[in-house]
Amino acid sequence: MKYYIIVFKNTHTAMSGEKKLKEIGMNFRIMPTPTTITQSCGICIRLEDEDSINRVINEEVIEFKAIYKRDSNGYELVK
Repeated sequence: MKYYIIVFKNTHTAMSGEKKLKEIGMNFRIMPTPTTITQSCGICIRLEDEDSINRVINEEVIEFKAIYKRDSNGYELVK
């Protein structure tokens, strides 16, 4: 299954991102950040569809450190 992970510099930024995504009605999940990606913040946001991740990137909806795509081959840096 393919999904996207948004990682943050710190917990404060992650919580701010969560609040903003809720305000615009985006469907997402909060989950622990895989340590294979980064160890800067312990929580990340998971998005399932490509349209949502494109909106986050193109409209600069939230501040983030990086975005990764997860598929059967592992994690790939998107932005």
